[in-house]
Amino acid sequence: MGRPVRSALARMPRATLVLVGFATSASCTASPPAHKTSVPQAHPAAAPAAAGDELFDFPDATTSPRALTQVPEALAPFFDLCRRGDAALSRVAERSARRQSEGGAPLDAPEISFALRAEGSPYVWPRAWTLEGGDLQTSAAVERMRSWLQGFQDGGERRCGIALVSAKERSVLAAVAVDALADLSPLPVRQRAGTWLNLDAELLVAASDAKVIVLGPSGAPYAVPTTFDGRAARARFRADRPGPFLVQLLADVAGGPRPLLEATVYADVAPPSSFSGDPAPGEPTVPLDSRADRGAALLDMVNQARATERSAPLERDAKLDAVAQAHAETMRALKRIAHDAGDGDPQSRVEAADLRVLATGENVAHAPSVVRAHRALWASPSHRENLLAPRFDKVGIGLAFDEDGSIWVCELFADTGARRR
Repeated sequence: MGRPVRSALARMPRATLVLVGFATSASCTASPPAHKTSVPQAHPAAAPAAAGDELFDFPDATTSPRALTQVPEALAPFFDLCRRGDAALSRVAERSARRQSEGGAPLDAPEISFALRAEGSPYVWPRAWTLEGGDLQTSAAVERMRSWLQGFQDGGERRCGIALVSAKERSVLAAVAVDALADLSPLPVRQRAGTWLNLDAELLVAASDAKVIVLGPSGAPYAVPTTFDGRAARARFRADRPGPFLVQLLADVAGGPRPLLEATVYADVAPPSSFSGDPAPGEPTVPLDSRADRGAALLDMVNQARATERSAPLERDAKLDAVAQAHAETMRALKRIAHDAGDGDPQSRVEAADLRVLATGENVAHAPSVVRAHRALWASPSHRENLLAPRFDKVGIGLAFDEDGSIWVCELFADTGARRR
């Protein structure tokens, strides 16, 4: 945001929203009709802000919740809007408020996710909000935040971090909120290569199934044996070589499968000290032309990403396109990312279209652009699993453009068996 104009209008608070779900995603994979397995979803990612000069210092472990020992009296009315205050969320909110108060842009979606990991927090799908102006400790500001919080509901326990930073004539109130669906027992951030690690999580919502996906320093993501008793999820995995290991807990909850927690373990390497925002394989090196076919561009990104793991390219299918397009439009209408948005899960939607396939998979996302959607999906182990799955040979792509310029994305993968005939 630019500096406020020196007039009466400059004293009026201005709000900025970052839907880190605005780079969130969900994936779902279905085996033959008798065996259906789902994975998560994706929301939009805001354009990255330069953050390489901001330094981070990772703690010893990733865990949640992070207790907030004291709530500043001036912020108490804002914290009262949430079920629980969280120290990690508050530190990320302070980073965002401080940067904006100094004339920079607030943290965007990828930066907020990185900052949460750097604070030792496993939360996914965070939302961020800022309010800029003169006196922000008012009932009007509280109502502005209440209205923002009422605009989303992912289930679970609403947790918030809030910070107020003033610099010269600029005051910024920032909030980062999540709907926590699970909590993570401490998982080491740094570890020796070759070590076995235990992931222990407690779900805060009902779920029919859960599994853990691991993405190592190279290669495709893989599932590890996971035990789940309806509330506790436990898995054991090995950091088998030097490098970062991204671990993701997925569960089948109300509305479909989605990621609940994420953590990164650094084996024999130091955690990064700053955010880099690396592009995903297949991203164009120059911005897409305004007249470009976004669907064709996304297909090209997907196939270039598959080539990195020697998976054969996917062929776009018009009938799958129609199914994917209908689902993207349904998500846009509901303003909600889901594999089942009242129109059935991917397998049932494919069958309703009279398509006969051996297996289906789906990635869904809401993002500012197809490039940001592709990056968000690639960054998630469960979505990358669908993107790289060798068995898929066809894909349908649905893109629904929203009034704010963002895009609702549906990638519907299918195994038609054509390569085995």
